[in-house]
Amino acid sequence: MPRRKHIKIAEVRTFENVFDYKQENVEQHIINYLGSDKPVTLELGCGQADYSINLAKLYPHRNFIGVDRKAARLWNASKNANSEKLKNVAFLIAYIEKLNEIFQRIKAEEIWITFPDPYPRRSSIKKRLVHPRFLEVYKNILLPEGKIFLKTDDDTLYAYTLKVIEEEKLILHKSTDDLYKSDLLSEEEKIQTKYEKQHLAEGKKIKLVCFSFNDIA
Repeated sequence: MPRRKHIKIAEVRTFENVFDYKQENVEQHIINYLGSDKPVTLELGCGQADYSINLAKLYPHRNFIGVDRKAARLWNASKNANSEKLKNVAFLIAYIEKLNEIFQRIKAEEIWITFPDPYPRRSSIKKRLVHPRFLEVYKNILLPEGKIFLKTDDDTLYAYTLKVIEEEKLILHKSTDDLYKSDLLSEEEKIQTKYEKQHLAEGKKIKLVCFSFNDIA
């Protein structure tokens, strides 16, 4: 591992807006930092957290948490949030499987899964972040009226997500295999991550799925 990466891994844990799931009472520390335990928007596998940061800028009176298991990835996220002077976004070093153990008071009103590893091999299906084993985690940390959003450039992951929604009898609110063919995009949907910009430059189409566990009036 390059020396610079080692330095980032050690340094990022000292940043005031970055938390580690191994910390004692980590949820309370996050609440203290954000200033309340009101519902949040989660970005899972956030990397440098383009979505969390841009959403925090759009909605200064709401809270956002970017989650990634790789500490080094959150180094840039933290630096970028601080450069924007954002105090309504925090970052958590954690495995997504651990979130229902971590979050007892914090509940999500939205979950964004932005360009996750599609794990194309059948042997890796259980690692897909829309696999039913992850949905069980989301169900415990999402408000009853909460929604889950997936953005991907991968055809297989897009089709698999729609299949899971149907098989698990979830509520599909929106799906498109070419997001930018529409002019009627929400401000949230317009946000582009680093990887999304790369995919668009390569001529790939961006897919979006929005679904929930419960019917929302």
